[in-house]
Amino acid sequence: MLAKSKTETEIAQTLNVSQPTISNDIKALKEQSQQFVFDLAKSDLSFYYKQKLDSLEETKKAAWVVHDKFFGSSHDSGRIRLQALKVIILAEETAFKFLTEGPAILSLKMLEQRVSEYEAV
Repeated sequence: MLAKSKTETEIAQTLNVSQPTISNDIKALKEQSQQFVFDLAKSDLSFYYKQKLDSLEETKKAAWVVHDKFFGSSHDSGRIRLQALKVIILAEETAFKFLTEGPAILSLKMLEQRVSEYEAV
C-alpha cells in the first residue's frame, strides 16, 4: 500500500489497525531495507556485476551467430536477422547502462571496506 502512495492513516484504516502500528511497521521495513543494502555492500557485488556483463556479451555473440547464419539465406530471413539485431541493440544498451552505473557499484565496494573497518573496531 505504501508503494501505491497510501498514507499511514489510509493504510491503518484499510487494515483496521492503529496508525502508530503502521508507523512502527514502516519503520521496521526501512530498517530491513537498510540492512539489505548493508549486506549487499558486504557481498561480492562486483563479481555478480561482472558476471552480468559477461552474460550480455555472450548474448550478443549468439545473436550475431543467428544474424550471420541467415544472411543471404533463401529463407525469409529478414525478420530473423532483424530480431537478432534487436537483441544485440538491447544487450548493448543494457551493458552501457551497467557501465554508467558502475561508479555506484564501486561506491558500494568502498562502503563495504569501510563497514569491514568499523566492524574490526
